[in-house]
Amino acid sequence: MYYFKLIDIFETEKTLHIVFTFIIGSIIPFIIYPIHEYIYKPLDISNSENPILSFLFFSIGVGLLEEFVKAASIFLVMLFFKNAINEPIDYLKYICISALGFAFGENIEYAVNYGHAVLLTRAIISVPAHMIFSSLFIYGYILYKYQNKPITIIPTFAALGFMAHGLFDFFLDDKNAPFGHLTNILFFLCLIEVFILILNNGINNSPFYSPKKAIDQQKVRKYLSRMYTVAIISIIIFCGISQNAETAISAAFAFIFFYFLLLYIIIVRLSRISIVPGHWKTISLAFPFYYDRDTDRNDRTLFGVLNIKGESYNDYEISRLYEENIKVIPMSSRKTYLPKTLDGCIEKKMHLGEEAVYMLKLIFDESQEKYKYYLVKAKTNGITHSDDKHPIVSLNTLSDTHKNTLIFHEWVILKKVD
Repeated sequence: MYYFKLIDIFETEKTLHIVFTFIIGSIIPFIIYPIHEYIYKPLDISNSENPILSFLFFSIGVGLLEEFVKAASIFLVMLFFKNAINEPIDYLKYICISALGFAFGENIEYAVNYGHAVLLTRAIISVPAHMIFSSLFIYGYILYKYQNKPITIIPTFAALGFMAHGLFDFFLDDKNAPFGHLTNILFFLCLIEVFILILNNGINNSPFYSPKKAIDQQKVRKYLSRMYTVAIISIIIFCGISQNAETAISAAFAFIFFYFLLLYIIIVRLSRISIVPGHWKTISLAFPFYYDRDTDRNDRTLFGVLNIKGESYNDYEISRLYEENIKVIPMSSRKTYLPKTLDGCIEKKMHLGEEAVYMLKLIFDESQEKYKYYLVKAKTNGITHSDDKHPIVSLNTLSDTHKNTLIFHEWVILKKVD
């Protein structure tokens, strides 16, 4: 849940609202079980050997039911806490927290019925999957409300949400192993990319946007890494206590050989959210990594040629200098564009496409009457910070003849005045 606090940076939620939503979500699975017992069983609604009927069962009989009851938490939050939801990301945050509660309730049942080892797969795949399905389910309403899309967009994305849920469960069905399980991993990776694009759009379109605030990628990665480390070690220990050492060792090897790389991709991609105010990214099904042999890039790579999507540079380091008094220090000690270290102030944050560019006011005299404006952009390749951890940026002016073209002058270091 703390992940959403780290990415929802413009307007935070009350702890009471978060706890209420989680509790509601965790109760939901115990409401669904009687529906299966007293409605589905008497009507003989169940999985089928027929692949089409099986997919329909998992989509409508399971996916639609579960996504509908998870979305019910949104209406309860709006009913009891009228001003709690006031930006696009809030809908996603609350439905995801409800989904986390739902997965928590389900995990209790799975641990009791199948042993603690099953929690390893659920922690890495099933729990995030629940959040993804719910985000898709509610996303149509967000587009309808904030982008003035036609009302038909609501059932369209709702259908995508419960059908994605159904397809996910269909691939997991034992009769589809092992091909279905491998396909499910690939499908899940694509869903991670969909999820981060949806979250990014929710944050991009916050009415509380402030250029001084940015998501601290490093902090997000550290939190997710620590959270998953604690969860996985706990699961392995419980396997040893409740079952035996052999089961615990098997769970540990399963994580190392099957899930470590997947978890690495999840953590890095979930940290890479670049805020472009007012921008709506196109949602498409794609892997969260791409092929690139450019070895100069600082992106975290897989096998040396696959880069995880999203901007790898931590925009937080420059955004926190917004409207602060700073020193602008030329990197080179020889021939430089700037005559010396100068005082300056970042007065505006803009975007050329999806790249953040900052308007820097450089002051050339003590009276502050002689100044000039430049555009600075983060250095994202090679060495990006000075030895004392201050950001390195390019000092540019805007071309008079080519629109949106920057003329580079030199690399400088930005340092806050203490």
